Amino acid sequence: MAAELPRTLDNFTTLAAQLDENPREASACLQSNGLLRVRGALPRDQAEALSERVRKELEERREDGDPKWFGDVYGYEDTSSQRWDLKLRLSPEVRAALRSLLGRLELVLESLRSSWQLTELAAMCTFPGDPGQPVHADTSHIYDQQAMTIFVALHDISPERGPTKMYPRTHTDGEVHMGFTKVDETSAVLCTMQCGDCVIMDSRLLHCGTANTTDLHRYLFYTSWMPQGRRSRGSTNTILPDYEERLYLRSWRDWTTCDEVEVTL
Repeated sequence: MAAELPRTLDNFTTLAAQLDENPREASACLQSNGLLRVRGALPRDQAEALSERVRKELEERREDGDPKWFGDVYGYEDTSSQRWDLKLRLSPEVRAALRSLLGRLELVLESLRSSWQLTELAAMCTFPGDPGQPVHADTSHIYDQQAMTIFVALHDISPERGPTKMYPRTHTDGEVHMGFTKVDETSAVLCTMQCGDCVIMDSRLLHCGTANTTDLHRYLFYTSWMPQGRRSRGSTNTILPDYEERLYLRSWRDWTTCDEVEVTL
């Protein structure tokens, strides 16, 4: 009989301050379960500054009406205007956030594999009335290599504000991915977070955005990382073309300290 899964996000949680002491333990949790919440991954003041940057850029890009700034799946073509997948520039706020995040998470990712490239740099923005999403995986368990997405809460996210629902250990469950068996709803966890928390997710993990029933927006800053030289068949790769196949984890200290126009890696 398979071991019963724990059913709260606390069972998949560590503190940012503890990562330096034992990154391999955190990596093992991520590898086994397909997700890991890190408390306090980003300082609150940086999260709030980035939230304001996202708000301004989203307003500007929606007014411009140019689809190049939005992801293909839940972005520009969402006529309900309740869910926007906003591609981000390496603005000062984004670079500051990345320096803090990668300083904390670099060893966790490198415990999984030694070489990663940035394949997504964006913010997922939902608004009151967003109905949520169907359960899905961002990349294929069958065709794609392991990829990791880091979702960062830019404000507190309560159960009513549309947190992501994740299904632990489904990232390697071929029966579920092929549709031979149904996902076990009782195993799902809601990714509620405090401002500055993050959840690292294997992109093959089944998950979905839940309904935002509040009168507040929900902003998640996110980055995705894949093995160098590979590209996913399934993911939309929400990143501006100028950054594709140019930004690598091993050199993050270089490209997060340059002005945007100087990034020539």
